[in-house]
Amino acid sequence: MDNKVFLFPLNNSLLFRKVTLPYHIFESRYRRMIKDAIEYQTPIAVVPFSADNNYEGVVCVAGIPHILTTYPDGRMDIYITGSVKCQLTEFDRENPYQVYYYKILDENLFVDPSLEYEIEILRSLLERWAGHFLQDANQRENFSSTLEDPEILVNYCAVFLLDDVEMKKDVMEAESMRKKIQILLTAVGPKEIPLGPFLPTLRF
Repeated sequence: MDNKVFLFPLNNSLLFRKVTLPYHIFESRYRRMIKDAIEYQTPIAVVPFSADNNYEGVVCVAGIPHILTTYPDGRMDIYITGSVKCQLTEFDRENPYQVYYYKILDENLFVDPSLEYEIEILRSLLERWAGHFLQDANQRENFSSTLEDPEILVNYCAVFLLDDVEMKKDVMEAESMRKKIQILLTAVGPKEIPLGPFLPTLRF
């Protein structure tokens, strides 16, 4: 099914390129969707739920699912690694899940050397997050090694350090690495407040 994705609408949920996220699948139509996606190697696009059920023009990330566990009643634990950033262009059909055509969106993922300081700030924030949430030392070490890829680092920051889904969406939709980093630092990075000409700058 060339240039088509299966749609998985979820409240406050987004997928990012190169980021692996787990999902628990219990509705029968989505259990079928997962099986069809694997059989036909059709990516699944994870998008925030829309009340009007219209997703044309939505920018999202899609990937092929992998099944971790299948339960006796048919429920599944799966994971999806984001692989393609795309824009949904046209509704195709719904039987029983929605299928959309899409076009691939290009990004400028070049990391200008002038961004090295900002990258290190984000790396430090993620390392602090990992130290708190990843109790196993091997997990922390493996996680840290993945942060050598700036795209993974930036996308992990969006997934783990941002609570607001709209801000996550802004990072995912941004077309350049510079813009993504600017959005992240505005939300989670250090702040500087000048206190006046004769007082030090407050940093936190």
